[in-house]
Amino acid sequence: MQLRIPRSAFPVKKILLATDFSAAADAAFQESLLLCAQFSASLYILNVFDYSSSAPPESGGLFIDLANFREEAKLSLERLIYTARQSGVSCDGTVTTGLAHATILNTMTSQSCDLVVLGTRAIRGFERLVFGSTAEAVLRNAARPVFTVGPQGGKNRAVRLARDGVVVFATDFHVATTEAIAYAALFARTLNLPLHCIHVLPRSLDEDKPELPIVQIITKALQHLTTDINRQNDQPPVCAITYGSEISNSVVEYARKHDARLIVLGVRRASFAASHVPAHIAYRIIAEADCPVLTVAFPLEPRPIKATIAQEALPEAVSVLSLTG
Repeated sequence: MQLRIPRSAFPVKKILLATDFSAAADAAFQESLLLCAQFSASLYILNVFDYSSSAPPESGGLFIDLANFREEAKLSLERLIYTARQSGVSCDGTVTTGLAHATILNTMTSQSCDLVVLGTRAIRGFERLVFGSTAEAVLRNAARPVFTVGPQGGKNRAVRLARDGVVVFATDFHVATTEAIAYAALFARTLNLPLHCIHVLPRSLDEDKPELPIVQIITKALQHLTTDINRQNDQPPVCAITYGSEISNSVVEYARKHDARLIVLGVRRASFAASHVPAHIAYRIIAEADCPVLTVAFPLEPRPIKATIAQEALPEAVSVLSLTG
């Protein structure tokens, strides 16, 4: 099978960081600096004050002057820009008002950014942020990949970066995930890390029986999927099957076991259903992973290509593979 490699996957020259200047967002800023260094990219920092979803807080019965927030935000922005430039990163940015998700998406386009970086707070705050609000709208509508530093992904960052680690790419063979492999390969090559391509099977398919037909079929399909990547990367991807009753837990545990530096997920644009699972599974992976998660959204396709890949890899696979879909 010939993969349709998105042109936007090559290269990453400009990165957009959307921040609220919180302590949690600092982890996203640090990741942005590292990405800029690795890709030789410039950085654009955006802070959006969304009046539509924010009421000014009260203190002692007095409304805090919103103008003060804007001035503080400008000072915070200047500090981040100064830090980035001191690190050798070409950086600019702005503080503006409007609908947060729309402004982020519009800025991504107007500034010709190739990657969007978002940071999140604690899990509870993250769930409030993602479900039905700004981050969700950005994740499912962005025409470029979104690099999200979840509440766990910002912890123990120094320890994570000190390890060799891997890039984990999880797929169910839907067109969205198969095209996202181009980005997984790009990051693995740029970070000089091994690429692991994984598929999750139900725990009921005993992991101690690798001779099962379905295991052989999925392994063959993974190897077939990575044919083009083998030609591009110095080291061939590791193709692995993991098992579990919950897909999110299985992906996160595999990533944790292999000291993943990044998890890559393909998602369907508009509905933001990770092609492999309902939307909440992708959110859980972002919320629980010990590393950042890169989501790549593609337009909805009329049908999945799982059967197509399996059929090319092993013609008799289709009827058996359908049992896992």
